[in-house]
Amino acid sequence: MRAKQISALLYYLHKAKHRERGGVVVVRTSHLCGVDRQCGAEVRKLMLYLVERGVAVRHRQGVYLVKKQLVDRAIELLRELV
Repeated sequence: MRAKQISALLYYLHKAKHRERGGVVVVRTSHLCGVDRQCGAEVRKLMLYLVERGVAVRHRQGVYLVKKQLVDRAIELLRELV
């Protein structure tokens, strides 16, 4: 099941890099998972992994920020997990 969340997060980051305006990509677990709590927990673990690596910042519960310059680095780190 974890591979499903990784691929969804990779797709979300890749598309959001070009879609969102400004210098930051906002990752909301509710956009990725909806109300699925297991999915939300897995995405939270993945995003905290990126926070530990210094790629993302936890803004508030369920909301993480990734600078657009670091999106490619985040994608590389997630690909290593697959």
